[in-house]
Amino acid sequence: MDILYFSSGMLTVAFLYAVVGVFKLKQQVKQLENFAEDIQRQTDQNLFDTSRHLSEQADEIYRFVDSRVDKLEARLTKNS
Repeated sequence: MDILYFSSGMLTVAFLYAVVGVFKLKQQVKQLENFAEDIQRQTDQNLFDTSRHLSEQADEIYRFVDSRVDKLEARLTKNS
């Protein structure tokens, strides 16, 4: 009878150890998913910021070139 109690106790401990292991693994997977989502959000935000910055820089260059072309045009029409 003692062997039966000892065996059932061992099985119970092994089962509880497996349940706790699965629970911890599930938590780690959830944390990893959250971490991946955070990285994806940061990457998307950085891409958006970079795109906006490049667009602003291109607009500034176009304005600068346009003003220079206007000045050149004014000089050419003035001298003609």
